[in-house]
Amino acid sequence: RIWGRVLVIVSLVEALVFGLFLVRRRMDRKNLGSVTKVEKTEIMAAAGNDPLDNPRSLPSRIVGRTVLIVSSLIALVSVRDLFFPGTILSFLPRDDIYLEWTGAFLHSPPPDSVEADEQGLEAPLFAGDKFVSQLMGLYLCLGCLLKFVSAFGWSKGNRVMGIIAGKRVENVERSGVVSSRLIWRTQAFGDMMLLGMLRLFTPAAKTASLDLRWHLMLVAYEMFILALYGFW
Repeated sequence: RIWGRVLVIVSLVEALVFGLFLVRRRMDRKNLGSVTKVEKTEIMAAAGNDPLDNPRSLPSRIVGRTVLIVSSLIALVSVRDLFFPGTILSFLPRDDIYLEWTGAFLHSPPPDSVEADEQGLEAPLFAGDKFVSQLMGLYLCLGCLLKFVSAFGWSKGNRVMGIIAGKRVENVERSGVVSSRLIWRTQAFGDMMLLGMLRLFTPAAKTASLDLRWHLMLVAYEMFILALYGFW
């Protein structure tokens, strides 16, 4: 529970930063409401407030921080389920209950443990369950890899100022942002499906004293951020 509260607090801090960013952006638009688009860009660039000035910057720092917080934990558990099934991560709270509830001890009991003595001979019979578990871990790892690449793998893109019909026109080519938004939209639907699956098995997890509320909050928060920046 302590680790779950820490993660929720970190997510709340991230939400606070996101809210302050939106308030500052709205205030800048209000102050520059009567200025043209090109003049507004030049004023914000002179003040150092325009993130579009640097084509090497990340597509979205807020999405990057959110993905780093949430998807890192998902990737950690998925990599364990893929390459080291049945291995207990002692620093994760109630990880042994999670492995027992998901049936990992049936096909991959830890060596020199009570589960190995009781179910070691029957473990080969659950090879199909092990394959499905590792396949799910592989899919989640690939999804987290796409999120990391879309947030940190490339920059925003180039920016060109030209003159058309005697007027200065800003031609912003954000190929990196376009690519990232496509991935964020898809991953938002993926998080929605993962959220629905976790919500479906929440009552069953309570019977094994496994609380999934923290997992639901984190996945829902990441889904909200990805959908917001993917479709907005």
